[in-house]
Amino acid sequence: MTTSTNSTKLGSPVADAIASQNAAIDAALRDNFNRTVAMFERVRAMFTQQRAARQAYRELSELNDRELADLGIARSDIRNVVRGKFPSRV
Repeated sequence: MTTSTNSTKLGSPVADAIASQNAAIDAALRDNFNRTVAMFERVRAMFTQQRAARQAYRELSELNDRELADLGIARSDIRNVVRGKFPSRV
């Protein structure tokens, strides 16, 4: 009498379960990697935006009061202009 077990056959329920588990782990790892990459992209974008804001603040601060008045802003408004919270007068 010959006995065979399902665990030794290719395509057995155990092998299918292991393959399914491995696929789920691979999908989770890919998802975590993609989320990590997206997080670093957001951090990079934030630093880029902050660098641009500092540059704009620096450039506006270097203008004299008359040049700022020609732009329609006062020296005390520079911070709000850079933050994008300055009401436009269009």
